[in-house]
Amino acid sequence: MPAERTRNVLQAGAFLRELAASKAVPKSIREEAYRLLRHYPTVSDIEAIALHEERLRELTQSAFVRPYLSSQIEPEWFRGYSLGPHRI
Repeated sequence: MPAERTRNVLQAGAFLRELAASKAVPKSIREEAYRLLRHYPTVSDIEAIALHEERLRELTQSAFVRPYLSSQIEPEWFRGYSLGPHRI
C-alpha cells in the first residue's frame, strides 16, 4: 500500500540518520550510512513525488495509474527515532 511504502522509505532514512550519528557503531558503518544519506530522498522529496503521482491520477482519471507513495505523512512514524526524519 502507498502509505506503508512511504512510511518504510521515510523510516529507513531516519534509521540511516541514527546510524550515521551513533558513536556506538563502528566508524565504517557511520560513514556508509552518511554516504547513503547524501542521495537518499528527504521528506520533501517523497512529498513532491507523491503529490505528482496524485495529480497525475486526477488528470488522467485512469484506473491504471496507481500511486506508489502517499503524501500523507504521519509524525508518529518517527516516534522511535530520536533524530527524526531525513530532511537535509
